[in-house]
Amino acid sequence: MAQNKIVVKGAKTNNLKNIDVEIPINQVTVITGVSGSGKSSLVFDTLASESQREINKNYSAYLQQLLPKYDKPNVDTIQNLPFSVVVNQKNISGNARSTVGTFTEIYTALRLLFSRKAQPFIGYSMAYSL
Repeated sequence: MAQNKIVVKGAKTNNLKNIDVEIPINQVTVITGVSGSGKSSLVFDTLASESQREINKNYSAYLQQLLPKYDKPNVDTIQNLPFSVVVNQKNISGNARSTVGTFTEIYTALRLLFSRKAQPFIGYSMAYSL
């Protein structure tokens, strides 16, 4: 098993029919196919859902009850799944001062990530707020 690939075996979520797939890590990957072929089922309902479920396990029970709940995907195994930030598809109707980060809510997820994993790089302690 290569550590540079996400390995999915036996994915059966929604339209997926027991598929196996290997997706390279640290590369831009495009998932294509005809309508109804299972692209969204693979990306959102399988990979993103499992990644978010694994991330949510790291929080306290109090925070877990406040976070969105993700269903366990119908899959035999997923290996080497990295942290993911899911940007939901929605119509743009936000405030004129909204940025891509605030509108998509990725800003909050990135702040949380950096508050947990960031290392100061300028010689003195820094605190990231939540």
